[in-house]
Amino acid sequence: MTDSDPGPAADPQVGTFRSGGLGELTVVPAGHWTNTGVGRTGVFDRDSTAVSGTEYTDLELTSLIRLGGPDKTGGAGSVLLRASPDTADGYALNLDPNLRTVRLFRKDAGRTTVLAEAPLLIRAGVSIPLRIRARGGRIEAFVDGLPVIDVTDTHHTRGRIGLNVFGGRAAYQDTFVTAL
Repeated sequence: MTDSDPGPAADPQVGTFRSGGLGELTVVPAGHWTNTGVGRTGVFDRDSTAVSGTEYTDLELTSLIRLGGPDKTGGAGSVLLRASPDTADGYALNLDPNLRTVRLFRKDAGRTTVLAEAPLLIRAGVSIPLRIRARGGRIEAFVDGLPVIDVTDTHHTRGRIGLNVFGGRAAYQDTFVTAL
């Protein structure tokens, strides 16, 4: 035991992405994804997703998501779950600061259906704690510890995880997936 102050906690090293349970990530269909000081960061003017190589049925995912960038770029972000390798099928929990909403989509052959929507003030450049739990047909989402989505839908039962950026910049850090 020591009486000395250990000092402030160290910031993450530039280029680190702390994660677990994702496996190898493949970018679909295009976009620029790199490891930065704020995690795995995607930049693209349309939809770009870094898709995991690991499939899950029931899962819990936690992540810190940061939208936009230091150069005032905007962007929305989504976490895909139970997604097909090409991301045309599955679910997407979307955070959109422009619409000030969090939405849960179901994707079927690329066509999207909004299953739930809740108002949410999202500020660019601020890391937002996100937790998603999918067990059976029930999908729950929590933002900053508060429940925002609770839906039952049994259409997609198994698939991959995806980290998505749309129309700007999105970064993901401390992204961990656990099978339930």
